[in-house]
Amino acid sequence: MPKRHHSHAPGRQRGWSIGSEPPPATGQSELLKDLGRQLRQNYQNVLKEPAPDRIQQLLERLEQARAPEEDDDL
Repeated sequence: MPKRHHSHAPGRQRGWSIGSEPPPATGQSELLKDLGRQLRQNYQNVLKEPAPDRIQQLLERLEQARAPEEDDDL
């Protein structure tokens, strides 16, 4: 039976890159900013949706647990 070639074989480069050279730090920063803008734009409607009830309950419990700590700091 022939051996199968695996793209994740040891010694192979993992991850992805744009072009053959990584962008300079300033280019990478701009790339990440652009990616963030695109993600926010694509998921804008999802971000506006209310949290599910279970998540909202957990957030309220966290707020209540933090409230006494904040009063002690005053």
